Parts: sequence; structure tokens; C-alpha cells
Amino acid sequence: MMKYKVILILVIAFAKANFTIAQEKINFKSEQEERVAIEDFPKNAISLINSLNKAGKKIRYYRETDGALITYEAKFKLNGQKYSVECDEDGSIIDIEVRLKKRVVRSDAFSVIILKINKISERFKVEKIQKQFVITDQNYATISKRLENDEFDNYEMIVAFKENHKIYRKELLFSKNGVLLKQRDVKKLKYDFILF
Repeated sequence: MMKYKVILILVIAFAKANFTIAQEKINFKSEQEERVAIEDFPKNAISLINSLNKAGKKIRYYRETDGALITYEAKFKLNGQKYSVECDEDGSIIDIEVRLKKRVVRSDAFSVIILKINKISERFKVEKIQKQFVITDQNYATISKRLENDEFDNYEMIVAFKENHKIYRKELLFSKNGVLLKQRDVKKLKYDFILF
């Protein structure tokens, strides 16, 4: 009888350890991006992406792996801004991100965001800011109108923090009003040299 209790305890302990590891992976961003040819990109997304790229600039195609999740991304420039269109393996658009400079973020929202980042650590550097358009309707006219009217959903940011002589990064997702929706640790780069 004692033997079965020990086995049961070990099974529960291993199950709990695996669950904890799985939870940690959810809150950890470890993206790997590799360039792919247009032939290896989901076909259903290509015509919509070409339509969005009104200037006809060169489009670069990528496959992203984040843990077990595989998505595809098309990147191009339009009107001096960098666009990134992410889709799933079937070619449905997930979101569109537009790279921003800090000075063009609404000042009221940015003030709220900076206060929240400052609570994580007083020493930080915003490395990247993007407007995120979450796409639920795959219709070109709807998507195009949202982009033209700047009807974005969120700000996505990569922020480097420094504490106790160590640098770490977080991906932070804020609503356009500055509410923190989600945060994940970002895998450390090989060379972490940031001036604070």
C-alpha cells in the first residue's frame, strides 16, 4: 500500500512540475524568425497583403516560431512607415503592426504607459513601439479603412530594463488608452549592450 502512495505522490509532483513549466512558456517570448520565399508563404494571404502594399514596395516574407506556435509575417514600407502583417498557417490575417516613433504616440496615452513601465523598474529604455490592429474581418475594404482612419487597438512595445547590473526585456501590450493588457519576458539576446 505504501508503494502505491509513493507512486501517486511522484505522479502528482511530475504533473505539477510539467504544468508549471508550461505556464512559464506561455509568459515567455522566444521568437525565431526566418526569411522564406513567397512560395512558402500561405497563399490565401498574399493577394490581401499585395493590396495593402499600395506603393508596390518590396515585400519580405518570414516564418515565425514562438514555442509551438507557427505564424507568418510579411513586412513592407508604406508612406515612410514599416508595416508587418501577421497571418496564421491558413493565411488568415491575425494582426497588422505599424512601427512608431515615440514622439508620434498620443501624449496622454504615453504618459500613462510610462508611469506603468516605471513601476516595473525605474531604469528602462523603450526599444520598439508598434500600433497593433487586431484583425477579425478578413475583408480588404474593412482593413484598409481601419488603417486609413488609424483605428488601431493596442500599442505593442519591447522595453529593456536594468536592475542590479542585469538587463532584461519585456514585450508589453497596452490598450490605446494605456491599460496594460499583457506582458511577456523576451529571450535575452547574445549581446546586451544598452546605454541607460
